[in-house]
Formats: sequence, structure tokens, C-alpha cells
Amino acid sequence: MHKWSKYSITSENIGIYEEIFENVTIVDCHTHIGKDKDQHKLSPDSLIKAMNASKVNKAIILPLNDPYNTRDFNEPNDAVWLASKVYKDRLIPFFRLNPHFKWQDEFKLRLGQGFKGVKLHPRSQKFALTFSKAMKIYEACEKNNLVILIHTGFGLEAIADDLLTITKKFPALKLIIGHSGFVDLDNVIKKISKLDNVIFDTSSLRIFDLFDLLKKVDYHKISFGSDIPYYDIDLALEGVIDSAITVGKTPNQIRKILGGNILKWFR
Repeated sequence: MHKWSKYSITSENIGIYEEIFENVTIVDCHTHIGKDKDQHKLSPDSLIKAMNASKVNKAIILPLNDPYNTRDFNEPNDAVWLASKVYKDRLIPFFRLNPHFKWQDEFKLRLGQGFKGVKLHPRSQKFALTFSKAMKIYEACEKNNLVILIHTGFGLEAIADDLLTITKKFPALKLIIGHSGFVDLDNVIKKISKLDNVIFDTSSLRIFDLFDLLKKVDYHKISFGSDIPYYDIDLALEGVIDSAITVGKTPNQIRKILGGNILKWFR
């Protein structure tokens, strides 16, 4: 039984919880390590400790917006690579790029090291989703079968049309919609939720947005994310599971949301 079951499990849903956790691989698809300009920070050891406490098996790790290296993110990317070597069975490494600066050498280096994806943050690096230089990164990721996780949360506004443009131009690109585009959620759901190769991550969603996502989007296209260190893994996990149960998802569907959906991209 999960450690927070005493708070969430009732006589009505105890069987559902038991079935969910009987055979589940939990993957947090949105975590960070390093240090950020906004003073948030997290070490690899602290991330693993939090994962262990919440019984999370694997996590995608992303570099934070390091105050001393926001041009090519070489040092933060190095830190992710080293962490993924130490915890090779637990951490799935993504490297961060800034489309404003020359990124091709960094891309080639990280591709050769075996990174699985790229993190882009249009608010922190101040670019539009369809910025011409960002489009070149999407193209390179599609060509090399790298996943992109792109920030679509705070600091952005109407983004649905831009996301549609990206997915149409690069139909084979595997795209994780970081924070599920909650700043424009209804339009994002309408325009791209039925497209191939798109996954919505649940990180930082308010409860009513999480309910909308779970009701309106095929469960195969939703994946659990916490956004640690900006949010607590345990609370994020509990929120996703309880919300999914409330809207009528089955234990098998919830297991897919907790890990099965995202793992298919990393086998």
C-alpha cells in the first residue's frame, strides 16, 4: 500500500488503490536538478530521496535555468548527464538549449552521450514557440528521434495555434506539453490532443484544470509530472490519482497515466 494511503483511501475506493499499486511503474516526467535564477535548487541525491519516499521508479530530469550558464547550458547539461550515470536505472536525461545562441555543438555532444530529449523554456529564454531558430531545434529532434519537453505554463498566453503549427510541420516529433498548456488549456486540447506523438504532462496543474484534462483528453496522452522542486512529488502524485479516480478512470488507465504512456517512448 502506498505511504499516503491513510489520507486518501476510503472503504469505497480501497480496492481501486490496491489494484493500481499492485503492478505499476511510476514515472515522473517533469523533474529538475541544479540551480535556477529564481533561487530554486535541487541535487540529484535529493531528487532520488524524494522519488524513493513517493515510490516513484523513474524520472525525466531537466536542467534548471542556471544563473551562470544560460547560453549553451553546457554545465547544467553536464550535471544532468553525470546524475544519469550515477542513477542510470532511475533517471532519464534531457538537455536544455537556448535557441538564441549557437546550439548545434551542444546538441551533437548530448546526442552522442545518449540523452533522450531536449528541454525548451520559451519564457525563461524569451522566444516564441514558433521562433525560427526554435523550429530548427524541433527539426533536429525529429530527425534524431529525441523527445522535446516544452514549457507551456506561466509567462505564456495564447499558444494553441503555435503548438498546432509545430505538430503539423514536424508530425513525427515526440512532444511533451509541459504543464499541459494550462494557460490556454481549452484551445490546446481542441487543437492538438488528438494528434499523434503528443503527451500532456500534469505538472503544476490546478485541480479544475486537471479534471478538465482527464475528462477531455484520451488517457493514453496524459502523463504524470510533479515539477519538483517547484512542487512536491507526493502531493502531485496524490492529486493525479485521486482526480483520475473521481472522473472514473480505471486502475489500468491510471497505471498508464502514472508511467506506461511515457515509458513507450524510452524503450
